Amino acid sequence: MLLSSITVFSQRQTELKGNVINSATKMPVAGVLITLIGQNQTKTTDAHGEFHFIGVVPGDDILSVSSSNVTSIEIPVKIEPNTLTVTNDIAVYVIESKDNLSLTGVIDDAIVDDDVDGMSQEISSMIILSNDVYLNKVGYQLSSLRFKIRGYDNIYQEKYINGVKFNDQNRGKFNYSSIGALNDVTRNGDVVNYFAPSTFTFGTIGGAENLNMRAGSFTKGGKISMSYTNKNYNYRGMATYSTGLMDDGYAYTISIGGKYADEGYIDGTSYKNFSYAFSVEKQLNNGKHSITFTTFGSPVERWPQAGTYEEIYDLVGRKYNPNWGYQNGKKRNAKVIKAFDPTGIVSHIWKINRNATLTSGVGVHYSLDNRTAIDWYKGADPKPDYYRNLPSYQDNEVAKEFYTNLWKSGDKSFTQINWDKMIHINQTTEDLVYMVEARHNDLLEGTFNSTFNLNIKDNIKLTAGIEARKSKLKQYKTVEDLLGAKFLKDIDKYAERDFAGNSEVKQNDLNHPDRIVYTNDVFGYNYHLDIHSANAWLQQQFITAKVDYYFGAKVSYTEFARKGRMKNGRYPTNSYGKGKNHDFIDFAFKGGLTYKITGRHFITANANIMTNAPIPDIAYTSPRITDKTVDLKSGKVISMDINYIFSLPQLSGRISLYQTLFFDQMHRISYYNDFQKTYVNHIITGMDKINRGIEIGLNYKITDIWSVSLAGTVAEYYYSNNPKGTVSYENNAKDDVSETVYLNNYYVGGTPQIAGTLGLNYFYKYWFINLNVNGFARNHVEIAPIRRLASNYKTINPNNPEQFEAYKKIIRQERYGSGYTVDLSIGKTIYLPKRQSLNFSFAFNNILDRRNIKTGGYENGRFDISYSNRFSPKYYYMQGFNCFLNAGYRF
Repeated sequence: MLLSSITVFSQRQTELKGNVINSATKMPVAGVLITLIGQNQTKTTDAHGEFHFIGVVPGDDILSVSSSNVTSIEIPVKIEPNTLTVTNDIAVYVIESKDNLSLTGVIDDAIVDDDVDGMSQEISSMIILSNDVYLNKVGYQLSSLRFKIRGYDNIYQEKYINGVKFNDQNRGKFNYSSIGALNDVTRNGDVVNYFAPSTFTFGTIGGAENLNMRAGSFTKGGKISMSYTNKNYNYRGMATYSTGLMDDGYAYTISIGGKYADEGYIDGTSYKNFSYAFSVEKQLNNGKHSITFTTFGSPVERWPQAGTYEEIYDLVGRKYNPNWGYQNGKKRNAKVIKAFDPTGIVSHIWKINRNATLTSGVGVHYSLDNRTAIDWYKGADPKPDYYRNLPSYQDNEVAKEFYTNLWKSGDKSFTQINWDKMIHINQTTEDLVYMVEARHNDLLEGTFNSTFNLNIKDNIKLTAGIEARKSKLKQYKTVEDLLGAKFLKDIDKYAERDFAGNSEVKQNDLNHPDRIVYTNDVFGYNYHLDIHSANAWLQQQFITAKVDYYFGAKVSYTEFARKGRMKNGRYPTNSYGKGKNHDFIDFAFKGGLTYKITGRHFITANANIMTNAPIPDIAYTSPRITDKTVDLKSGKVISMDINYIFSLPQLSGRISLYQTLFFDQMHRISYYNDFQKTYVNHIITGMDKINRGIEIGLNYKITDIWSVSLAGTVAEYYYSNNPKGTVSYENNAKDDVSETVYLNNYYVGGTPQIAGTLGLNYFYKYWFINLNVNGFARNHVEIAPIRRLASNYKTINPNNPEQFEAYKKIIRQERYGSGYTVDLSIGKTIYLPKRQSLNFSFAFNNILDRRNIKTGGYENGRFDISYSNRFSPKYYYMQGFNCFLNAGYRF
């Protein structure tokens, strides 16, 4: 089929060309998304403000013009057959301030314990670059609620930069902190909504985005901006300058930025960040070839927040953070996160002829991630919110009142981590009791992507691509602070408890038994993961007057293997050296069609099926100390949707119905097991889920000044079977135990399943005002699988009402209450002579200062059938009123 379809017709193809200019300065505007609605094709304006569609279907159509920093407009066009149709200059209102609202950091930093997924502090530019009303509105307005599009995890969103993929291979996710404070050079790109056809990737169910950081795509000029916010950081500064494409074919862009907070909105948090980006591009043979080198990085050090119990919030307030305490009179956070992801990309674009383009690139990045945590042995748990310190844990009223008064007293030696006490204990006892360790997660990764785009004729387009990736992960921990002790013996404290008479079992490294370690020395665990993958894909589109359709296929190969650098005493035969090689071959197929009722009304339908190799990060039972895995196999995803899309002079939008089926998924959660006195890893395999719902996005233009937007969803995401769970004990005191986990019909937690936003928008003479009311409901706590094992309830007597009610309470999934918030943003752009401008923007979120809204939570791994009121979930609450104030100068 491919060979028979690549004949290029000799007659001239039908083309459409135009350029976008600033209505105030008449200068070109780069990075604007141009969509030919009737043919579902998109282009992005270049540094000269130009766009060029090749191989389009002649006739009447509509051009949609949208971007993060321009007011969206739609223009009817008539495309002449077999010739080049050139539009008049398209003048748009440029709102400089909206660019600065795109990444305000409104999501809380919720990086918590290793067994709990954290949220990024950034908003994906995908929601800003997309021209879809629903995605654009809910993605930004509902971000503070931890809203997930269609309930998808972010492993189902692909991020490319200059055509090279940057989702890491170990966890499957993109590291947004790697582009923090680089908004000026990450605001241009192409977005693929969900699994639609793409010019740079086969795609995935959550959509894909290709950020364009090539120097030649930025117009000549500079920009300086300063911002203040009362969120996770307080101050942000950015400065960017671009030469534009010069006469010698070169273009340069440089950008620096940073964020800083000595203490953020939440007590005991801080943020320190410096960012840089540099790009140079050389165009040859009148633009037929383009070679670009781009490098960027964003080193950051931050002190995060942790969730805690509701009763503690009630006693000390919503800004409470158990991660910090005083040491010698100064605040210190136990979980300091240091990250740096230096990246380099070389990309090449070859415009073979008018109909064919080959885009290739190589990207290399070295992700350095260092997270500290307190470790202890033969001492009291130093966490202030340790369950034994809670009033609800106490057996009598006198003890409850005592602990209640301690929490209300404001005594930081009790309500926060007592660093001085830990140091004193270490200095006055023979053995080390407390220490701070640093957990390192270093990933060196190289990726090659090449994509071929061919317009076979006006109504047939072919896209094909290949990808090859190689990654080396290094995970180990080092001694960060001995807290007054002199040294540490490298043995497993939990194994020492159960195997006191066996000196080998308790050794972390049999090759160096009883090794003494000091500050910065490696101890505990040290292993590598080698990950390799490759894929090839093909996609073909057919465009006719009434029906468009596409199909595509992809084949992938993935392999990974663990290489232990320590010979662990609990697993002496399968911890050291190269382990078993795991390899998988996966397939994906997609297809869809668009039926054009008229030039303004469309029905589209899409379907896909794909298999995905297991994520290496969760493939091993206890990867720190053994090569053991459960039975690994690829997961399967089947997704389909049907959409009604309309674009009238005043009303435009989309209404969609979708369903996605997940089969044979994996999940791993780690927790401390009170009964076995050790950490355990609980690996869930064969897990099925269903995500389905309806989406609606509308924009109604009341006048040229006023408009109303509505975006919302009613959905349900739930587990649809009872998978198998395997419990692995890190001290090897017991053999692994496999047992059914009763998850069927429980909801997937962590995101509202009913949510929406209603906005009133005003724009006049470069003033803009947006007022939004955001609503949400059906949000559930994330469940702990350990609470859904039948073996934990063997002693329950169903005929005993007290026992049976306690059992039902423990397995019941909490559902949060519904609620709403109100946001307001105001901005103004002032144009000055000589292409200069000033812009100001002010965003006020949660202006009603509602602090009782739960944005997330997870169940406790501990439970006691005799005390069902103990061990409640830990929660995160929405921050109160917050603002983002920005001023920028463009020259």
